[in-house]
Amino acid sequence: MFTRFVFLVCFLTAGTWAWAQQPVVQIKKIETTLEAAPRYQASVQIQKPQPDSNRKWLMVEAELETLPDWCEELQVRFYVVANYGSQARERSPDGFDILSANVAVVNVPKGRKNVVPVFMDANTVRKYGAISKDQFVPQVAVMVYYRGVLQDTQWMTNARKGERFWEQKQPIGGVLLNLLQSPWWPAFSEYYEQVKPMGGGVAAP
Repeated sequence: MFTRFVFLVCFLTAGTWAWAQQPVVQIKKIETTLEAAPRYQASVQIQKPQPDSNRKWLMVEAELETLPDWCEELQVRFYVVANYGSQARERSPDGFDILSANVAVVNVPKGRKNVVPVFMDANTVRKYGAISKDQFVPQVAVMVYYRGVLQDTQWMTNARKGERFWEQKQPIGGVLLNLLQSPWWPAFSEYYEQVKPMGGGVAAP
């Protein structure tokens, strides 16, 4: 009887440990695009210069799959390789930067398409002299944490998968913006996950 009891306790303990180790959040997809910022029209018509149609913002989106009914808070960490193009007037000695951002999102419901974005403003994109999206941003890595535990790490492409490129060079914080700092809010607030109002902005790792 005692042996059976010990076996049952060990079995339950092992099962609980395995459940606790199982990721409850996974990164399903990472995408980058160069997009013109949305334009809003006020009820009062005010004559303003038309924006340059070539002004493109960089958008980086991480699509998550969450298993709990609700995740009260997720920390999503982005690492973006940004190459300097031929039109850049100034550049780093090795021709690229590694940009980092940490975005806290709250009250994330269970689902297969919970999207968290970061942005680079159009002026900064022009500063890098980007010619094409793929040349400008060849690689992105995303890490997601739930309750302080790393749940998943994914790379945008498999070309350098497994290589923690953000450890090879000091990442730069403060360049990438969260949703609340972009023109996409509030028009897209229902599409993207809600950024934590206090203390959830961009931060260096």
